Amino acid sequence: MLGIFGLIAVAAFIVFLVGLTVKVWMNKTYSGTKKVFLSLAVLLFMIVLVYGLFFFVLVDSDQASYYTTGGKHFEDIDNKMILENAKEAGYQVQGPFYVNVRPQDSAGIYPDGLPEIEQHIGTDYILKFSTYYYNADTIMEIMFVDEDVTTITFFNYSRPDPYFSPFKVEHLPDDRWIIDRMIAVFGFDEQTARSHLQEMKTEIETESRPKMEVSRPVASSALYADMQEMSTSSNFSQTYGEGSTALLFYEDERLAGKINCVVPNHRIVHETDEATYTVKVDRLGGVDLYVKLPVGDRIPEETYTAGFKTMFKNIGLPETTVDEYEFNYSSSVW
Repeated sequence: MLGIFGLIAVAAFIVFLVGLTVKVWMNKTYSGTKKVFLSLAVLLFMIVLVYGLFFFVLVDSDQASYYTTGGKHFEDIDNKMILENAKEAGYQVQGPFYVNVRPQDSAGIYPDGLPEIEQHIGTDYILKFSTYYYNADTIMEIMFVDEDVTTITFFNYSRPDPYFSPFKVEHLPDDRWIIDRMIAVFGFDEQTARSHLQEMKTEIETESRPKMEVSRPVASSALYADMQEMSTSSNFSQTYGEGSTALLFYEDERLAGKINCVVPNHRIVHETDEATYTVKVDRLGGVDLYVKLPVGDRIPEETYTAGFKTMFKNIGLPETTVDEYEFNYSSSVW
């Protein structure tokens, strides 16, 4: 990779070129034509430099890989013990991550206390989004961008072309249903909820945009209470390494809603001469595997499965389960 010192050097060189351009224009002995010519030459050089750096970064970050078709879920594993075992075995332990980003870079909100959820997944998690199912064709999705911004989007699968045909007002759920959800989730009064709904309807009529932005935090406990009230049962989906899980609410057999959460995961990394092995482990027992190699390289299946079996043995996971993973191969990222 280019590295921090390389980036500093490039930035310094660009500043030098800008300064050189300024100096050219301040030189009274140069004609206007010469100044323009020199400035264009410097600009052309900077463009070539930027594109060259971009190409270098692409080439330098390219890699071949073996990746699984899906992680596995292990019941009753001790995540803390696995990470301690990994450190004792000399592996790199990276994280925590929320899916693939650091906590400070992850979109979502930290809940205001949901003991029913915390009993299952603990207190360290982020709420990402929530989905209400008005019926089999129509959904309302609430995206938790951050503590102060929330977006609400509607989708209707019964349109002739649900992904590209225009969204119309008649594709929305019943007004009363939408207003009740907004009052429950945001604590709006009736008038405020109707005002937001009318603004969205106007945008749908002019731009086919079934979306509203609300500068108000979601009351997560109220969201949970609303979904629980409209359902007869609920259960959590399993995690598979990245830490994504959902609390699914059912009205009898029909899916009525879900609250999507993310718990932290860590990457356990082991570098060898031929490849870099990564075991991704989330706090709820999901485990996924990944092998990184130089571009175009391959290694036999028995080689990388043996590598993961050794890692599983050292960190406290059953070695034989490595054989249950299915891997795909990619010769390049690009």
